[in-house]
Amino acid sequence: MFYKQLDNGKYRYFEKYFDGKRNKWRQVTVTLKSKSRVAQSEAKNRLARKIEQSKKAPTANELQEQIVQNKTVQEIYEEWVVIRKQDVKPASFVAEQISLRRFIEKFSKYKVSEVTTADIQSYLMELDIANSTRKNRKIYIRILFRYAENIGYIDLNPADKVVLPKVRLEIETLERANEKFLSKEEMSSVLIFCKSYKKDIRYTLAMEFIFLTGCRFGEFASIRYQDIDFKNKLLRIDHTLEYRVAKYDDRVIQTPKTVGSIRTISLSNRCLEIIDYFQKNCLDDKFVFVNAVGGIFRQPVFYKFICDNCQKVLGNDRKYGIHLLRHSHVSLLVELGVPIKAIMERVGHRDESITLRIYSHISGTIKNEISQKLNQINL
Repeated sequence: MFYKQLDNGKYRYFEKYFDGKRNKWRQVTVTLKSKSRVAQSEAKNRLARKIEQSKKAPTANELQEQIVQNKTVQEIYEEWVVIRKQDVKPASFVAEQISLRRFIEKFSKYKVSEVTTADIQSYLMELDIANSTRKNRKIYIRILFRYAENIGYIDLNPADKVVLPKVRLEIETLERANEKFLSKEEMSSVLIFCKSYKKDIRYTLAMEFIFLTGCRFGEFASIRYQDIDFKNKLLRIDHTLEYRVAKYDDRVIQTPKTVGSIRTISLSNRCLEIIDYFQKNCLDDKFVFVNAVGGIFRQPVFYKFICDNCQKVLGNDRKYGIHLLRHSHVSLLVELGVPIKAIMERVGHRDESITLRIYSHISGTIKNEISQKLNQINL
């Protein structure tokens, strides 16, 4: 220990020591009014206490580790959503948050480092949902914990080793798959009914257009006249209408969900006739498919139009909707003998398995053709 007198007449006492935790020499000080033996003894005791306290104090790394270890699932979630919101489309972001809501409510106060694989698995298995939906919930939870792992809050992602039942393709499931498309004869019957009973002509033609092009609703609703090459009969699809988060009449256009969705497709003469009707009865200079008051098609209204009229003509034994028309287009292309790669390009599928799942049912027409061809074989 040593000391020196300050300008104000007081004495500052110094003591150096080696800090093994931080691997460096450090110094502590105390200031007293005198340099008497009593004062020096007091200074020595105070410095010893300071050194002891300093050695016990956590390092910056230890403090950070304590903060990390005490992070709750709620805190991690709040960090993650700020980044995730910028990573995905608004509609996808909303869907993810809805799927994660119950999980966050249950585990919000848990330390993220204490959530185990068993915790996540028990949570998922207790949900009264289909196995396919349970699988999607696991994906979202895994993405959340992957963020925690990448940042360094946890060493391993507890969702990685969750084991869920395989999604079984039961007979009922396969039968429902066969109901997820309309044949061209069924589509024709619905269109004839709509025209005969003077149903809304704009919705009727829109239904036919999607059947003939396989567009998704957002792609269809955002088609502008500038996207159409009338001379070469082509339609450029490189954007979609955001209607799940934004308001319809705000007409928010964004890039498609995947790069594979960007494509140029050929238009049949009938498609051009449908566009011609909207052009001649133009209620909007920019967007082609608008309703009778010039507004963007509302998905729920269009959905109800399809359901109501299909049920009246074809019955209530299956679920009808806008995406059914897209599936029907794929089925139609299969019947026409279009190669799978060409179908994928036309409907904007990057993953071959998606297209295969849609038309794995194989229509009755194709089955008959296979049978006829096999009957012609003589061995």
